[in-house]
Amino acid sequence: MLFGYWDKLYANDPVQNPIYMQQRADSLKIKDSAAQFTDRSFLVMAAEEPVFGCSLTLHFDQQRRKCIGYFGREASSHINQSSIQAPTTIFDEKLFGLLQAPIGQLIEEIQPHSIEYLDPVCWRVMSPMTQVLLNHGGRPVPQRSQLIDISIAERELHRNMSKSCRGMVEWGRRHLDIEIVHGDCFDASTNEHFVSSNLEKVFTENNKFIYESLVKRGNGFLVQGRYRNELVARSLFVHNNKTSHQVFAENKSGSLDRPVLHALIWEAILHSKRASCSQFDFGSIAIWASSKNSVKPDDFNASSFGGERHVQLRITLKRTAD
Repeated sequence: MLFGYWDKLYANDPVQNPIYMQQRADSLKIKDSAAQFTDRSFLVMAAEEPVFGCSLTLHFDQQRRKCIGYFGREASSHINQSSIQAPTTIFDEKLFGLLQAPIGQLIEEIQPHSIEYLDPVCWRVMSPMTQVLLNHGGRPVPQRSQLIDISIAERELHRNMSKSCRGMVEWGRRHLDIEIVHGDCFDASTNEHFVSSNLEKVFTENNKFIYESLVKRGNGFLVQGRYRNELVARSLFVHNNKTSHQVFAENKSGSLDRPVLHALIWEAILHSKRASCSQFDFGSIAIWASSKNSVKPDDFNASSFGGERHVQLRITLKRTAD
């Protein structure tokens, strides 16, 4: 029954980040020798309806300190848009306190050393979670994302890109061999799909397990570009057949003196449309260059694809021992 409430909450969440929206049963399969995660996610109900929820886990770091996040990434919250129709109702004093209470109680109970939380900033207002964390000394860092409506015609999507972006897309489509890897063809640990010094620094074994599971289940894909048989760029995406979310992008070679990611992103947008997605979310993506001679990550600008800019908040709270 509880899973049904989560499904309803996710289905009506205006942000719908696919990374947090997958079947929660998958989280029970996650294994990591370095950390054991305890799911402490919670729901707030009103009149038998899920109104608010937070995806979060507890684990111990290498110093045996208690840490709150979500299976190796930030915790995040979700709002039922059908239950709370207007942003002003969120800030009704009684309801606001009701939504804040669980995280306050959790902090009091666990006394964590650190909390990492990503506020999706629904309706351009902060989550009730954020205010609690700020009151406890949390540090907010804004993160820009770009959200594109891809339900419109391909021709219109192409026209909405900047002129320079269209030029780079067309160059890439003419000169690169672009491949979309999905299903059982994707392997996060044993081949080039995830073997990278950049990825090793930021993705835990849990991350790899989750992304591989999503891709093999049909809820994700990797786009790769080759130039003269050499892999030069790649980008990973996950989706829930409604929102396609970019996880990372990487330039892998110094053999080219121009950006190559744009053509890969365009192919990802078209593939997402074919997967029935209506939104394409760049999120706060990580973009790397793996060679000193490679095009700099700054050469890629998500806004050149059109869409609307959205700001999220990453809240970091670290507590010192009393």
